[in-house]
Amino acid sequence: MKYKILFLSEIIGSGGGGIASERIIDSFNDYKKKIISLTNEKNIFFKTKYILIKFYYRLVRYFVSTSTKFNFNSFNPNIGVYSLNDIEKKIDDFEPDIIIVTWIEFLISLKTLYELKKKYNSNIIFIAMDNHLFTGGCRYVNECDNYKNDCNSCYALKKKFGYIANNNFKFYRDYFNKINPMFMLPSDHSIKFFKSLKINFKYFEFDFWPIQFEKMIRDDRNNFINKKNNLNITKAISKKKKIIICPIQKFDEPRKGWSYLYYSIMDFQNQLSEHEINIHFLFIGKIEKHHKELFKNFRVSYNFYDYLGRKNLEELYSISDFGVVPSIQEWAAISTNEMMTFGLPVINFKTGSSKNIIIDGKNGFIVDLRNVYELSEKLKLINYMDQKRMDEMKLFTKKFAINSFNPKLFQKKLLELHENRN
Repeated sequence: MKYKILFLSEIIGSGGGGIASERIIDSFNDYKKKIISLTNEKNIFFKTKYILIKFYYRLVRYFVSTSTKFNFNSFNPNIGVYSLNDIEKKIDDFEPDIIIVTWIEFLISLKTLYELKKKYNSNIIFIAMDNHLFTGGCRYVNECDNYKNDCNSCYALKKKFGYIANNNFKFYRDYFNKINPMFMLPSDHSIKFFKSLKINFKYFEFDFWPIQFEKMIRDDRNNFINKKNNLNITKAISKKKKIIICPIQKFDEPRKGWSYLYYSIMDFQNQLSEHEINIHFLFIGKIEKHHKELFKNFRVSYNFYDYLGRKNLEELYSISDFGVVPSIQEWAAISTNEMMTFGLPVINFKTGSSKNIIIDGKNGFIVDLRNVYELSEKLKLINYMDQKRMDEMKLFTKKFAINSFNPKLFQKKLLELHENRN
């Protein structure tokens, strides 16, 4: 049966959540679908409303949070850009059988989502990209057990504002019980978290983000050197160094694990003389001034890119040899899937879906969480790896990605979840 599907995603095509949303939506190109997103919004009223809401609550977060590291995501779960009436006008006479929700922080409220369910009798499926909807709004549940009860005494908020997390928690649970949603959970890491909540909604585990291989921009080193680009990496290629790409995203966000990668590289380079180092690093992400100072300690060669569009990023994937994702808390790192698609074996800490999709020594390496010395040893192993083994790993990784990250597999899992809802 070809279902009618409505997708709700605040952002499409940029950032980890936006890219994952785009890939999920593209997996259903053979279905009748409508998309509600602020990315393709042309109405100036809605665009302005979104900017003002986001600015206001980001400002609130600055004043009431104990630390920016908590990345508290919601201060009013009843706020959203679109009302039920707005969405009805946008989808016209389209009556969805399934509503797939990826990222809706400021897009619509849970109250509006409940109204959509009542009007169309749709099945609601959340693609659980993050955990803040299961808590009072915080993403750092590894450091706190309050989310198992009611999010009182929230570490992320200053004491006098703790009620916000508790109010959010109650609001979320109240509307989840009304909506009775289903969840697609990426990795056993997220499932353990989900089970610790003691809630009874149906769920399905998936280990990967779907990848549309035909959309990827591929290149090779010779072509890359010969054409004009602003990536300034030809010297490392000409010296035939092994290139390791590290898409950190936000160097200042603790869960992205930059400090662990930094100390691993320092340990790695301290064990080798300069002429023995055969690795060139590509760092990608937003940095602060103090990070630039740390880079001065490196004897390894590197390039740093503050921001890259998809075209440039995929060009760098194409000419790299390995990838590193040092996140210490990640349900499913989309960059791991992407790099594997380009045949790059990936080093990950033992968290999230990495344990499910990395076969140690075949398509990458799994490192114990926060173990900088073990990560350093993997860098050393790559440094001395011969071309034959590297080519074998890259070939295995490419085949694994093609077989495992097929959008049709993701589509099949989601529809099975929908059809087993009763």
